[in-house]
This record gives sequence, structure tokens and C-alpha cells, in this order.
Amino acid sequence: MKKKVCIIGGGVSGLAVAFLLKSKGFEVVLFEKSEHVGGNIQSVRIDDFLIEYAPNSLLKSPRLIDLIRELKLEAEVLAANAANKKRHVLQNRKLKSLPMSIAKMAAGDFFSLKAKLRLVQEPFVKSKSPENESVAEFFERRLGREIVERAADPFIAGIYAGNPENLSVRAAFPRLYELEKNYGSLFIGSLRSKVEKADKDFPRTFSFKQGVQTLTDTLAENLGESVKTNLEVTQIEKLSNGKWSVKTNFGTDIFDALIISTPAESASKLIENFDADLSDRLQNIYYPPIAMVFFGVKKENIGQNLDGFGFLVPSSERRKILGTIWNSSVFENRAPEGYHLLTSFVGGARNAELFEKSDEELLKIVFEELNSILGLREKPEFTHVKRWRKAIPQYELGYERVENLIADFEKANKGIFFCSNFYKGISVGDCVKNSFSAAEEISNYLNEA
Repeated sequence: MKKKVCIIGGGVSGLAVAFLLKSKGFEVVLFEKSEHVGGNIQSVRIDDFLIEYAPNSLLKSPRLIDLIRELKLEAEVLAANAANKKRHVLQNRKLKSLPMSIAKMAAGDFFSLKAKLRLVQEPFVKSKSPENESVAEFFERRLGREIVERAADPFIAGIYAGNPENLSVRAAFPRLYELEKNYGSLFIGSLRSKVEKADKDFPRTFSFKQGVQTLTDTLAENLGESVKTNLEVTQIEKLSNGKWSVKTNFGTDIFDALIISTPAESASKLIENFDADLSDRLQNIYYPPIAMVFFGVKKENIGQNLDGFGFLVPSSERRKILGTIWNSSVFENRAPEGYHLLTSFVGGARNAELFEKSDEELLKIVFEELNSILGLREKPEFTHVKRWRKAIPQYELGYERVENLIADFEKANKGIFFCSNFYKGISVGDCVKNSFSAAEEISNYLNEA
């Protein structure tokens, strides 16, 4: 008989690990408590605008490319517009293009002369990351304070919607931590370290013709009846024979292995009878609230050329938005002819209180900000607001303890595994990479058992 695996949670992590295990010949059942799978990944077309409720684009990585090819989705891949590669940052109320190479850093005026000289000194910084060092402390120690304020701070807002003073560099950016640890320098480490390279012919930044949801929809289609929606797992129990009993609001079933792919709060409730300490720590992982505000505007009503991905806002600018993506500049067919589609982000760890504003207030805030920054002359003809009360898990200082407790829990409770974005990376690429690793580990466990 086939070994039977239960996956709890139908986000990209759960879907990917279920698909990979099914491909290995195991019987899989995925329980998702909502009516649709995909988690936060949702691509919605409204009035000919294609809007993304989670990531607007994906970055290529080896395992993500592998998954796309296994799903036979190559023909659906949509490369980002090569002419719009610029990343802008608001600096002294004006947008400046962030230099993406050492040569451009040296030649441009994004950083001061003092900051440029400080960058050159990075390979000679002898100190190493102490215990519980924040992202801000790490970058300031290695690259200087100006780099933190003008580059690290806005990009942390763009990636985590978080605060670099609170995030753990070891947990949130483990590769940077390891480069310093192994090579004593970020620059030297990036030159000498060996990492698996993604296919050079695959677009670096991409989406799909009908949006990122194409990925999760195709995973669900391949899983077919293995996916059970509107079913919430209410209890798990380890049986004396080493198997797992899983109770839902519909009934109880027995499995040879169990994968938790839910958000941290739901995972906390599932394991509270097994490990009170880990359950409590998962319960307290901070997910800041984010409101996404979508504007469809006529091109002639914007005073600037939108020649890039969009812009990010450093906290020093004291703005009410974290940044804005220029969706229709990045990918084609995101807006009707003659229109731009813009996605602005409000809230996050920086301005969490703004999340509680009404839709009308949020629309007013974003219009005023874009009027000031982009010269948006007229109010948008299309508006839409999407709210995530708990958006992105924050790998805050001390997060290594959470990761260690999860690893210890898996060792102590054979047959249960974690595969979710609160563990080992928040990006879609990280989630897919971890799904491959989890599928291999679970396969080995089941074959040995």
C-alpha cells in the first residue's frame, strides 16, 4: 500500500510539497480551511486591470525553475519589461534610481562621497556578527549608517514590511550572515562563494501571463481530488504505531506522515498539546498589517515617466506609504490601453495604525502621496483596496530560537514536518526551495519506516 501523507495548509508551500510527494508516488491529502487554495497569492482581474494581492513578480531560483518545468508552465512565463529595470528610492522628496552595480555607485549621486568611501572599506572590517544582531546593526557595522538609511531601510519595508532595527540578520538574511562568517567580507564572499546558479536563459524577474496565481492554480489542478477545501484540521494525535491521527470538522483519518504548512498562529494551535514553549513562540510571531491600494490612472495624468519597477520610501522621509509598484510598467497586459496600474502599500511595522483607516481615508492618503511624489494630477478612475491583517512573518531578534525549537520538535516527533514561510524564508522562491527539501526528507523518512 502507498504511504499516506497529510498536508495541512494550501498555500504555495503546502501545494508544492504535496505535488512533489505525489510525483514520488505517495498518496497525499491536503486540507485547506478556506474555500480556495493559494494562500495570499491571488491574481484578480477587475475592469481589465490584473491586480496581484501578494507578490507582483518572482525572482528566478533553481528550484522554482525546476517546479515550473515539472508543471510544464514555461509557455506561460512572462518576463519583466527589460526597458524598465530601475528601482527608485525616495530621497529628499525626489525619486532617485538606486545604483545596481559598484560602478554606478561610484559614479552616481545616490550616496554621498563619505558613504562611497565607507563602502570601499568593507573588506577590511574585521568584526564579526555578535549574537542577536539586527539587520540595521549588521549593515551599519559593515557598510555605514547611510547605507542603512538610504538602501537597507526602504528595501526591508519592501520585502518584509518590517523594521531593520528589529529583524535578525541571521534569520532574515542568512546568506549575508554566512558570507561574513565564512569569508570575513560581503564583497569577497560574493566573489568566492559557490552557489547553485539558476538557468542563465530564464528571465531574472518574471510572472505569468495571467498572474502569479497561475503557479498555485496549476499545482492544485495537478493534485486534483487530493485537495480538500473548506476543511479545517482541529486536532492531530500521534498514535502508538507511529502514525498520525488527523481530525477535521468532517471526520478523522490516519496518515504515515504529517506536514504543517499553515501560518504560525494556526500551527501554534495544532501543536499546543505537544510543545507548549514552541506553541507559545509561534503564537507570538508578529505579522504586521498591510493595506494594498490599487489605482488605475490615465497616463497623461502622471507628471513623471514611470520607467522602472516603482519606488520605495525610507522611514526618514516620514511618508504614509511604504512604496508603490508600477505594475503596468513591469508587465504587459496589466492595465487597459492608455492607463497605468499602480499598487501602493500602507501600514506594515512602520505605520501599523494606518491599517485601521477606512477605505476612503486610505484612498485619500495614497492620492495625496502620489500627487506629491509622482505629480498625479487627477484622482484615479479605478480604485481597489485589499487588506491583510496579518501579512508577512517577521524574523525578529532571537528568531534563531524559534528555528531551533522547530528543528528539535521534528526530531522529537518523528513523522511531523514544518514547511511554511515562517520557517527558512518568506519569498515564493524560498518556499519552493524548502518544499523540495521537505519532500526529499519526508520521502527518506517514509521509505526507511
